[in-house]
Amino acid sequence: MRNLNIKKLKKSILENNRAIKAFAYCIKLSWNVSKVYTVLQFLARIVSGFLPVLITWNTKEIIDLLSVGAGAESWQQRDLLLIRIGIMLLLFLLQFLTTQVHTYVSGMQSDRVLRFVEQELSLTAMRMKLEYFDDPKYYDMFEKVKMDIYSLSSAMYDGISAVSYAFSLCSCIYFLAGLGPVYTMLIVVSTVPMAVSEFKYTRELYSWGLKHMREEREMSYLYWVATDRRFAQEIRVFGTQNYIIEKYRNVWDRYFSNKSELSKKRAVLNCVLSIFPELIVAAALFITGSRVFAGTATIGDFTLYNGLLVQLIDNLRGMVVSSMGLVEKKLQIEHVSEFEKLVGEESVTGGKKLCKKVDIEFRNVSFQYPGTDRYVIKDVSFCLPAGKKICIVGENGAGKSTLFKLLLRFYEPCEGQILLNDMPIEEYDLDSLRKRFSCFFQKAANYAFTIQENIRFSQTDKVGQEAAESEERAEEMTGVSSMLDSMPYGKNTFLTRAFSDDGVELSGGQNQKIALARMFYKEASVLILDEPSADLDPKAEYELFQAIQGNCKGQSVFYVSHRLANVDLADEIMVMVGGQICGMGTHEELIKNCQTYERLYHYQADKYVTEEKGGGKNDGS
Repeated sequence: MRNLNIKKLKKSILENNRAIKAFAYCIKLSWNVSKVYTVLQFLARIVSGFLPVLITWNTKEIIDLLSVGAGAESWQQRDLLLIRIGIMLLLFLLQFLTTQVHTYVSGMQSDRVLRFVEQELSLTAMRMKLEYFDDPKYYDMFEKVKMDIYSLSSAMYDGISAVSYAFSLCSCIYFLAGLGPVYTMLIVVSTVPMAVSEFKYTRELYSWGLKHMREEREMSYLYWVATDRRFAQEIRVFGTQNYIIEKYRNVWDRYFSNKSELSKKRAVLNCVLSIFPELIVAAALFITGSRVFAGTATIGDFTLYNGLLVQLIDNLRGMVVSSMGLVEKKLQIEHVSEFEKLVGEESVTGGKKLCKKVDIEFRNVSFQYPGTDRYVIKDVSFCLPAGKKICIVGENGAGKSTLFKLLLRFYEPCEGQILLNDMPIEEYDLDSLRKRFSCFFQKAANYAFTIQENIRFSQTDKVGQEAAESEERAEEMTGVSSMLDSMPYGKNTFLTRAFSDDGVELSGGQNQKIALARMFYKEASVLILDEPSADLDPKAEYELFQAIQGNCKGQSVFYVSHRLANVDLADEIMVMVGGQICGMGTHEELIKNCQTYERLYHYQADKYVTEEKGGGKNDGS
């Protein structure tokens, strides 16, 4: 039993140390953002903590002055009263001033700290390894941190408030010396059970919240589905409104029932425990009143002790609540402060610069995604000499897109080696390497900027005539130029309404054209196109591949296509099955030697023949 109590004590001390460290982190963060605002916050809060005690003491002096001078007015008493009233006025003005200063400074500093942390977190997110976005464990952690940053300002406020309440509490105890230390100690001790209860249930509620993050995630997702425009049409057509709401209610009922039970116990117990300090206050006031009757205390003393005892309890409760708020947020603060240590930045490794000419070679490359034991790529070897074009074909999940992730060093191979110009890829500076590549990824997303900004986003340091010529070339190659006439402000039209009320919503094909133009705008040695024609109509698709054929001479091209009508652009075709290359060569060679390619080709060819023969059948439908 003794060992158990010692363990509990050690755990409590550890919890308090962690809370202090969390508060210290918030203060350090605030100090780095603005030293002046941090100092002003502390001063305003501490001064405002002392003022109520001073006001109560000055009130006591005024009452005593009035009691002594009742019925015997003199100029000296009137002067003293005037002085006391003047002091009271100054104290009230100072209290008002410190409150306004604290409100202003805390609001300004809170915004500054939040913006600072958001920027730092954004930088961390943009620099961290891509695997953290693909790993559910770390991505959940990242999403949690994105929410936890909003606790920083609140934790800082709780910490400063706890310090302020502690100063005010000490001043109350000092002025209560005349009442006797016994009552003061009894009030402080009687508040401890409530503090313990508050601490216990605060920790339990937070721990409960961590265990039920899944329900919170489910509710957030269902809320997003119900309110996001991407699902609006299907929900109405399929009539799934009630289904989604019912699903949300089921999760909420399961989530709320357990939490409400804990909160109810906390509220009831705190109500019961708060009775004891109030009883002691009542007893202390009775004793003070008796002393007034006996002539050993004044009416001013009674007023003073009454005010101080009320403030004592309020300060104790305020200190407990603020301290518990800080304890409650300590894990959230730790998540934020430790996040950069948990995730690693992308490895820059070598310092060699990659020149414009890029020969690519994969030697027996194998790869498994972190946390899995399945090979997505297995023993892959091939070469892409500078200026050549390779088309990669294969069914979904064959490993085509993973090749690009390895080539761009989003991930490192588990086995084998990737060579660029006969040098291992890791010997090159990462920025220098990626500068030589321009990419169109599957499900490419555009930005809520202008069309021109979207296109130039791939190489923001390109300016002047060079930028204008590259932009015009990219627009012509992708058909964006023909879109601009229908845009309200041409290339200065914003996409979506995030930045402009006049922003436009584009079709899938239009969005894809802009994303492709962004890829072509960048001056690169190697182009990577992962399903570049997925959302394009047949005419736009044909024009795109004609543009690549005519305008990308001298550039290496990697492209994935499920439409085998586009393979004739490539110098070679690579066929992938289950993460391995099962055939490589020209169309004619693969038709003869690769059964997988022959099957895929004939499936599509037979489909087109069937559609041509039955074309009249569907024309009137």
